[in-house]
Amino acid sequence: MFILLLLLGLELFSQPPIGHRNDQRLNYRGFMMKHNRWEGGLSLGVANSMTDVASSKANTQAALTDVYSRGLMPALGLYGRYRFNSTFALRGNLSGIMLKGNDRWSQDIDVVNRGRSFTNTLYETSLLSEFYLPRRITSPKKDFSYHGMDLYFFGGLALFYHSPEIKGDIIDDYDRVILQGSNIYDHWQFAIPFGAGIQWTIYNKWVLGLDFNFRYTFFDYLDGFRRPYSSRNDYYFTTGLKIGYLIESNKNRRRSSSVRHIFDNYSH
Repeated sequence: MFILLLLLGLELFSQPPIGHRNDQRLNYRGFMMKHNRWEGGLSLGVANSMTDVASSKANTQAALTDVYSRGLMPALGLYGRYRFNSTFALRGNLSGIMLKGNDRWSQDIDVVNRGRSFTNTLYETSLLSEFYLPRRITSPKKDFSYHGMDLYFFGGLALFYHSPEIKGDIIDDYDRVILQGSNIYDHWQFAIPFGAGIQWTIYNKWVLGLDFNFRYTFFDYLDGFRRPYSSRNDYYFTTGLKIGYLIESNKNRRRSSSVRHIFDNYSH
């Protein structure tokens, strides 16, 4: 909510004062998307995680350098997006995300001998606010096309359900308490997703995009595993290909001819 309010405030601040002319150059995307739009589509991608399993050294936590290609798992979802204008949008997601990790991937023999592994399937719903970088027209005759590329950043809030499946022998009494405990963690958890993406609008109807989405969580049991030296939470992230379809609201029937007229004037 804070992110959304901040973005809306920036939009209002960027508007020219009453009685002043806006001297910004013509923006094709802004013209084509001056009406609100709905978009719906599919997300197909891969997921990975950063947990206490498969750390590079014994008695340490896994770091970004300990993210293994063997840990890539599928991530599928549905999304809906509402475009307020050419700059801001809200996106809702429903996703199924699979995660896994295994101590055998480590280069440290002590970690390999520990023998802990896990799999976890997450069912996630999230709401994101998106900010699109302005895209200005430098050559009207060349740039007025129906294949526009956009770069955007996003952030929001996610809620997910998870239930990790853990394999491996009990390590010590500390591990025994966690494995045998019934109220160590809640199956419902919150996360803060944020990231960036790139997308293309094709013939003003279809959208093809790719984004990276990192989730900051508030607990350390994404792998159902914890050690006494653990000092941070577990995280997960996805890289997804999005295929969507645009539906315009408040459609202006005369817009197509107006577009051709304006662009023809600029192309001479």
